[in-house]
Amino acid sequence: MGHANTLAPLSAWFRLLWENGGASPAYWGRLGRILAATTLASPLRLLERLRFGRAVNRTRIDKAPVFVLGVARSGTTHLHNLISRDPQFGVVSTFQAIVPTFCLTGGSRLKGVMARLAPARRPMDRMRMSMDLPQEEEVAISNLCELSAVYALSFPRRAREIYEKYSFMRGLSEGEIRRWERAYMHVARQATLLCEGRRLVLKSPVNTGRIPHLLRLFPDARFVYVVRNPYVVHLSLVHLFRTVVPAHQLQFVADQALVDLAVSHQRDTIRQYLADRASIPKGRLVEMRFEDLEQDPEGALGRTYGALDLPGWDAMRVVLVEYLRSISGYRKNRYEIDPDTVDLVERECGFVLDSWAYDVPEAGSPSAADSPGET
Repeated sequence: MGHANTLAPLSAWFRLLWENGGASPAYWGRLGRILAATTLASPLRLLERLRFGRAVNRTRIDKAPVFVLGVARSGTTHLHNLISRDPQFGVVSTFQAIVPTFCLTGGSRLKGVMARLAPARRPMDRMRMSMDLPQEEEVAISNLCELSAVYALSFPRRAREIYEKYSFMRGLSEGEIRRWERAYMHVARQATLLCEGRRLVLKSPVNTGRIPHLLRLFPDARFVYVVRNPYVVHLSLVHLFRTVVPAHQLQFVADQALVDLAVSHQRDTIRQYLADRASIPKGRLVEMRFEDLEQDPEGALGRTYGALDLPGWDAMRVVLVEYLRSISGYRKNRYEIDPDTVDLVERECGFVLDSWAYDVPEAGSPSAADSPGET
């Protein structure tokens, strides 16, 4: 279970290998295991289409989703976990994200098997993992087809190009965009069916760069954007890529390339967000600093519910207090902000520092640590 998209269809893997220059010889064994696993899953995919394909296609999404936006490592998972505690919302679960092509067929037995195979905690931040916890819908898309930014981890030599295509939707043909839309709507309809019609709250950091496409699918969607001190985000992104890429890669990549990717990913994603946020209708977007959310989560969430005209805040507040108490012992990764990082972030992300009035965090301060998760 170390590979997030092991069970993508064979056709998707063949396209990916062709388009991205194949796998390096050192990773042929890993590729062979991936292809074997997805081949063995083929009968389950066929059974799912026969049994549930029509039901998924007929599922209506009556209430447009709430999207959590922000660069990876900005606290989007923490915010997603907070909002998803509200019982009025549904999510894409980790189980659905791993096996979107047969999660309805698999049922509790397969979920139990997957839970035993999956790690108990995320490697980059030690947050607890569970088949029922919220997951990024981008992982589900990567297990449906090749049109996903997740494959930047598998083909890191082509990571910039993959992010350009599937985080910013640049360089895609109209046919590819339509295929991506169908895949996205399949995941959303499937999640709606699994969550018995509840409104979805969705979180994938790559959504931050494709707001116009989300609005094309869901004109009435709400958005919550979380921004965080870019010095800490940079170091946390470097840690993320150094931790996660080795578990996924099918190509060798130098460490400096991962550092460069962290720089460009933060810079380009926030630039795209600033260019696109005006397209969101008035009253449909809330922006918050992660530091404010961490200091006063009840106040930040209360303001968000009010600004987005979301019902049920009084009931949610009771649930929120209990959840916050349950994660109070979480120990975060901490980072030392060295002079080279300061120079790099000021040069590449100075506009973020200016837009949200960020300074270099003091050594040992809470703002120099990763976002909280579950114990």
